Parts: sequence; C-alpha cells; structure tokens
Amino acid sequence: MSFAKKRKKRSQAPVALVYVVTVLVFMALISMISVYLLKTFNIIGKEEEEEAVVTVHTFNDLFARVNSKGVLSEMTLIRIDPTDNSILVVPIPALTLNSQNKVSMRDTYADAGMAGVKEAVEATLGMKVDNYATLTNESFERVCDIYGGITYQATEELYYLSKENDANDISIRKGELVTLAGRQIRLLTQYPVFSNGKQGNNEFLGLAMESLINNMFLHSNITRDNLDNLYNIITTNSDTDMNIDDFKLQKSYIKDMLSGGIVPAEKMVPEGTWAENDENFTISDKFIEKLKEKAAETTPEIGGGEAIAKSAEK
Repeated sequence: MSFAKKRKKRSQAPVALVYVVTVLVFMALISMISVYLLKTFNIIGKEEEEEAVVTVHTFNDLFARVNSKGVLSEMTLIRIDPTDNSILVVPIPALTLNSQNKVSMRDTYADAGMAGVKEAVEATLGMKVDNYATLTNESFERVCDIYGGITYQATEELYYLSKENDANDISIRKGELVTLAGRQIRLLTQYPVFSNGKQGNNEFLGLAMESLINNMFLHSNITRDNLDNLYNIITTNSDTDMNIDDFKLQKSYIKDMLSGGIVPAEKMVPEGTWAENDENFTISDKFIEKLKEKAAETTPEIGGGEAIAKSAEK
C-alpha cells in the first residue's frame, strides 16, 4: 500500500502583508503629493490664513459747528486709529477753499449741506471722510462742559468786549493760566482776539480739541459712561450721516482705547495762505503731504488710510 506524500501549503500571510504595506505606503505618498500641490496652488490652507487676519478700522470723522444763524463756523477732522491708540485732530477754518472749485467750505455748506462739505474736504485733503455731523452752539458747549472745559495759558493778551452781554466778554492776560468753559472755548474760536487773525482762531481750536479729547481719556470712567450721551448730543438736530450702527462700531474701539490709560490726541494745524482781510484760506500742498504721511503711518483699512494708499500708487 503506497501513501502519497501530502504537500504542505505555504501560508499566504506574508504576501498579503507585503501587499497591504505597499498599498498603504503608495496611498500615503499620493496624499502627501496631493496636499503639497494643493497648498502650492493656494487651493487649501487659504481659509486658515484668512481667519488669522484681524481687521482693525480707522475712522475719519468730520465735526462742524453751525452758529445760531445757520452759518458754518469751523470744522474739525478727527482721525481715530485704534491700531496705534492715536487720535489725530485737524482743525479746518470754514473759509478754507475747496482745492478743485475754489469755493469756501462755508459757501459749500450753504448750498449743499454737510454732504457737500464732506466731498469738498475729501477733494482738498485727499482723505476719505467716514462720517460727519454738525453741532449747534449749545451742543458744542455741552460736549466741552461734560469734562469741565480745558486749562489754557495764553501766549498773548486776549481781550474782547461783547456788544450783546457781559457773559460773552473775553479778558485773559498773557501767561495767565485759566480754565475755559464751553462758551469761552466757542467764543475764542470766533472772536478777533489773536494777533495772527483767523489763523490764531484755528490754532486755538486745534489746541482746545486736543486738550478736550485728552481730558476724555484722563477721565476714562466718565467718558465710558457718557459715550451714548455724547452721541445723542452730537446727533440731535444735526446734519449727519452717522447712524447708530456707525456709532456702535466706533464705540467698541473707543472703549478698548479708554482701557489703555493713554492721552492719544495730537493736533495738526493746517498751514497755508490767508487772503487779504482773512477772506479765505488755501491749505498748502506741503501741509497736505505732511497729513498724508501722518495718516499713512496707520493701517489703511477704511477712512483716510484708503485714500492715502491710493495716492501713494500714483
């Protein structure tokens, strides 16, 4: 009886293992190549980069005082820049000429309101104005008086007797340190008391607004509690395009700045040429370039920075 020898079957496990490993390695290699190509051509990874960018806005607000006769008295451009915790104050005479049509801001207001003045200021300074608002004499004084006015030291004797009433008289000795209330601040921006004429009024306006804003930050708790009140004072009976959403956005940045313990305001008073008898004022190109350079130091998200970025490309 013969017995056939049984053949031993070889195990297929090693072959299968090698196959699986090869497939996995190949798939991993393909995946790595695919990811590399996708990133190279910015198909993936872009969303993560975009999410990492934090946008911080700058704001150019134009505030103008209109007197009891409905005449534009003066303006102040205030640039709020949370990126470096700074506020730039630019006082602008109402008699400033639009660089394009040579019409004064006062006459522009009489014909086209603040919307027309906004366009004229943008054309003259080369900076975008984000929001504008007019203040009455009373509103201007109330905003100043919330913080007790400003402390001021005159560099020359300032004297003026009002024909209306004694409350409107101005008498300040040279070198005298005085506290000015809202009414006195307003009167000094308009009375002919400075030796250099209306340029002196505008220089005082810049100093007053710079001091007032810095006082707001020195008394940050009062300011934080009064931001809504300030908005109501400024926009009541005002020719303005600032709505509640605009205010809330700016308010959020200002509240953050108030927490920094800073005095952020810095004035830049326009230089230029006054016509005979101070009939009108032409801002010099040199000053406009200085202003552009100053604004260009900030992040050009919105406002003047956007206009400066465009002008730099020319």
